[in-house]
Formats: sequence, structure tokens, C-alpha cells
Amino acid sequence: MIIEALTHLFTPAPTYVKKMGYLKESIAIEARVNRCRDAWQPHLDTCKKLILQQAEKLEQGSNIMILGSGGFHDIPMSELLALGHTITAVDIVHLQKVKNRYPDINFVEHDVTGLNQKLFDAVNNNKSVSPASDWELIKTPDLIISLNLLSQLPLKMIRYAEKHSHDLGILFQENVMQAHVDWLKKQKTNVLLISDIEREYYHHEKLVETIPTLLKIDLPDPISTWKWNIAPEGEADPEISITHLVGYWTL
Repeated sequence: MIIEALTHLFTPAPTYVKKMGYLKESIAIEARVNRCRDAWQPHLDTCKKLILQQAEKLEQGSNIMILGSGGFHDIPMSELLALGHTITAVDIVHLQKVKNRYPDINFVEHDVTGLNQKLFDAVNNNKSVSPASDWELIKTPDLIISLNLLSQLPLKMIRYAEKHSHDLGILFQENVMQAHVDWLKKQKTNVLLISDIEREYYHHEKLVETIPTLLKIDLPDPISTWKWNIAPEGEADPEISITHLVGYWTL
């Protein structure tokens, strides 16, 4: 706990990133990966396999942009670098130890929704949230990967707004996710999208509830799906385990 607190204190990040919980979550995920490594490994391996399949189709030295790079646990970095590709890692915050581990990677700390800073300012100035401006890439990569990111995009904003009694409207969650999908679709390049589709709750291995996580997003059926045991019994609850149904698309 002391190490995590010091990491939070000394990691440089915009105020909204810290206040809205993004840095805290990044630190917590590192510990969670270690605790749940055995349960997570099949999902991590599947993500790595899919990314590598797409990367191997590219010419040597191509540019790959990974959205939601996090701690790189689900990215086959050694293989990508061995192919000679240039990697740009995009996330709202990266921990320094991750940057130190991959000195040859181009790290970009960017909010792909364009809304978090706007929401933070709106809440603290009692204003409505203005629409996000579209993110125009300076150079189009040869492959864009949206990695275990889509369903997560609105969650911190919704929690922050609820905490401060700020009304976002009933379609906010759906609109944020759809905007990300629309942005991916309009990029004139190869796109790999990996996202959870449903969240399943089990009580002693008996399914008790299934909740869709993508809502009514305009996406075709995924090419393939698999299960991610994201919270084994004892992680989130002594008797409840949580599994994600995950899928992938090429857009």
C-alpha cells in the first residue's frame, strides 16, 4: 500500500487523471494482474495471438498504434519489435516503470474520448459537458488496435459525474462507446478491435446474472469470442466470480 501511494504521489499526470481515478486504477491493475495471473493468462495469450496475426500481415517497419496499452500485459511486445515495427502506445496515463521497460516505444498520454477533461471542468464549474472534438492523427498508422478499452471508456466519467450529482443524460454511456467505434471505422487503415461483450456473474460456478457491456453499439457480430475469468472467487467477492465474454473485430 505504501509503494502504491508513493507511486500515485510521484507519477506526473494531469489533475483530472488523478482526481477521476485513472492513475489509481493503473496502479491497482498491476497488482491485480499478479494476483490473478493464472486466471487471466488464457485471455492475455489470446489477445497476444490476435495482435501478432495482424502484425505479421504488415510490411517490416510498419507503424502500429495501440489504444489502451496500459501495462502491456496483453501485447506481444518482443515479437512486434522483432518484426521491426514502430509502436505507439496510447493511454490516458502510463506508469513510469512501463516507460522504463520499453524505452524504444513512442508513448502518448491521450484521452481518446476527448471528454474527461471537459467533464472534470464542467463538474467543478457547474457547466454542461460540451461535445468532444475529433482526434485527427498526424500520421495514419498501418494498424490501429483498440485493446480491451471500448466498454471501459465511459465508466470513470459516469462514476465521477454520479459522485458529484452531475447529469450526463441517459445515452451518455452508449454515445461514448459508439463515438469510439465510429472513429475507428473512419480511419483508412487496418483496425483490430478487442472488447468484452458481456459480464457474467457466477455463484460457486453457477451462472446467476449476465449483463451486456456494449449496449446497442453499431457493430457486427464478432469474428470470434472467448471467456476471460477477470475476477475469480475471492478477488471481488468471497463467493462470486466474474467472467467477461470477449470478442474481436477487424474494421
